[in-house]
Amino acid sequence: MTAGAPPTTTTAPAPVLTGPEAQRAAELVELTGIRLADPQTVADVAGADGNREPVFNTLMWEPMALSHGYPGTALMFGELARRDPKWLAPADAHLRVALREMPRNPTNGLYYGPAAVLAAAETVAGAEGHYATLRAKLTHWVAADQQKRLASLRERTERGEQGVPWFAYDVINGLSGTGRLLLDAAAPEAGGTGVVSDTADTALRATLEHLVRMTEPLDVRGERVPGWWIPQELQPVEQDKIQYPEGDFNLGLAHGAPGPLTLLCLAAERGVEVPGLRDAVRALAQWLADWTMHDAAGPYWPCRVSWQEETGAQRPDAGFTRTAWCYGAPGVAGALHRAGRLLGEQTWQDLAVSSMRVALERDESEWRVDGPTVCHGYAGLLQVLVRMARDTGDETLAAGARRMALRVLDFADEDAPFVFRHLVPDHPEGWRRATAHRRLDVAGVLEGAAGVACALLEVLPDGDARGTGGGLWRGAAWDRVLMLG
Repeated sequence: MTAGAPPTTTTAPAPVLTGPEAQRAAELVELTGIRLADPQTVADVAGADGNREPVFNTLMWEPMALSHGYPGTALMFGELARRDPKWLAPADAHLRVALREMPRNPTNGLYYGPAAVLAAAETVAGAEGHYATLRAKLTHWVAADQQKRLASLRERTERGEQGVPWFAYDVINGLSGTGRLLLDAAAPEAGGTGVVSDTADTALRATLEHLVRMTEPLDVRGERVPGWWIPQELQPVEQDKIQYPEGDFNLGLAHGAPGPLTLLCLAAERGVEVPGLRDAVRALAQWLADWTMHDAAGPYWPCRVSWQEETGAQRPDAGFTRTAWCYGAPGVAGALHRAGRLLGEQTWQDLAVSSMRVALERDESEWRVDGPTVCHGYAGLLQVLVRMARDTGDETLAAGARRMALRVLDFADEDAPFVFRHLVPDHPEGWRRATAHRRLDVAGVLEGAAGVACALLEVLPDGDARGTGGGLWRGAAWDRVLMLG
């Protein structure tokens, strides 16, 4: 494969699940769709006052959130409708309720507000191109908002302020996530939607140029550090300001360097490049590779590193990690493997595959994953394995995908309102002092049943779930919001 070429495959691997296992998965996906079909019922169940996570005491329902709201359920129904048109009606119902909620929730970022609705609408639109006018209006909004946020960051730089907030580049709230939506609108000839492509292209290129600038190192207090340093005053929560008094550097796909790295690679794969893009890819990827840690099993990545750890003469021997989509080897490996393909760096590709093989060998108690959902649960790990197994043809990763699919099925509870519950540690200090999990009824993509159903759709053979599957071989629209494609 030449550097910069998109991934190619020659022999379709076997489906992840077959026979009774596939049938069971298909039945559970169908049941999840049925349980989530009525928007009001979903809001009543997920929005019940007792349905709160214990750390921040937050309600596990946000109408405008992809993570746990109507955009997430609409997105799931869009994926289901690709297999069976009967799901278009609930997809439309959830999308319309989300639109009614939007004026009361004018937040930004990929996972909240108009951008979240756009992500859902793009998925529901499918090959038929439904909702063209709506998608055009939402794309205009996202592009304009992207430019406003970029302008605010330029003003910060012009004032001489160093470092960046999370929204400067993260996937959940930031410019990489919304940039991924703009890529689809800006590059129709390579798989994008082409809705108001000129507006999207302008905002996308400005985003890519910003990310390239962000990879330029900073000279701060006599130290030379990566440009994606988050200083203390810009830490997202008070606890982080205490934990990182001189700021930190994030390695998670959800909030850290792998997000912008992936967007830059995806843009280049589609032929959308700006000056310095490949140098920026190299800077981000090499930094991630340099932060590889090793335990007795093999390589992994810490979730975050402090200022002292980044600038110290010696790197720490170990760091806290997960084995999840949001943080840890899965998210980093996916980004690093894509960068390796783009630049022809086999070492990065080998490291990415090795880290995932090693992760599968570790005892699951070391993974720090919670339940069946996507963000830091088994469904997210499953989706990464499916994607990487498809791209590499690696049999170990394919076997791991099957193992994760079965683990997800183990969590099914047909008596639960949405079939799959979100598990969170039962103590306000999280996993550090938890003795068990609370089981919450969540509806959306990141932390809810909708994301679990989407991940299970990926592992069904052709013809299951009332539609045209393809196991590891078929790509999905929904995992654009996970920066996996």
